[in-house]
Amino acid sequence: EILEDLSRNHPMNRLLQGEVGSGKTLVALRAMLAVADSNGQSALIAPTEVLASQHYASMAKTLGDELTKELGLTLLTGQMPLADRKKALLQIVSGKARIVVGTHALIAEKVSFLDLALIVVDEQHRFGVEQREALRLKGNQPPHVLTMTATPIPRTLAVTVFGDLDVSTLTELPAGRKEISTHVVQLS
Repeated sequence: EILEDLSRNHPMNRLLQGEVGSGKTLVALRAMLAVADSNGQSALIAPTEVLASQHYASMAKTLGDELTKELGLTLLTGQMPLADRKKALLQIVSGKARIVVGTHALIAEKVSFLDLALIVVDEQHRFGVEQREALRLKGNQPPHVLTMTATPIPRTLAVTVFGDLDVSTLTELPAGRKEISTHVVQLS
């Protein structure tokens, strides 16, 4: 569904929901690779530095050293040392960073993208409408938007809260997840 959306002339606006550990980040990475194949840039924004760093490390491991370098996988957070931050900003503005992972630092005025084509918002409920819009406006053209959540949201509520969007759901549970058992306990 996502790859089909990316091939269309109008920007995708899709919500991807699934359990923690179900593979949402891997699905998002696949979409980012499709955008990189067409020389566009993707940005994944996460609400905390820890989560952004985890996404970055996971993507680097999945891609391997050679592809990580070729794609210019870049991390940008507010707590980075100044020299690292400047290097990251240069990679982003030049387009050498085709996949960027970061925090709210991505929406700072100093951050410019050469060709931002896809935005992935992790834990979308942790960002305000204006924050998501500030990142969206960094694209030369309206970019595709993929929001991810582990909280199941019915389509009607999603449309009401987030506007017109399509919903994709990863229905398989993460490997090794034990079945949930519910019990009623009487108070004595």
